[in-house]
Amino acid sequence: MSNFDTQTLVALVCVAVALVVLCRRTLLWWRGQSAGCGGGGCHGCGEPKPTPQMKVPLTVINRPEPNDD
Repeated sequence: MSNFDTQTLVALVCVAVALVVLCRRTLLWWRGQSAGCGGGGCHGCGEPKPTPQMKVPLTVINRPEPNDD
């Protein structure tokens, strides 16, 4: 296992980076912090997000009234 080719080495590095990122995100989630605002370097944290506006209005279809004939 001492002679790795380049492709195996690159794959192992990618897996290691993915594990580090996953562990970091899990720790931040466990502590209740978000990845973007954990260090206090961003602006606008804690502000309510604007509600998305629909581009096409949906039509409401009502159930027809029963006929009493």
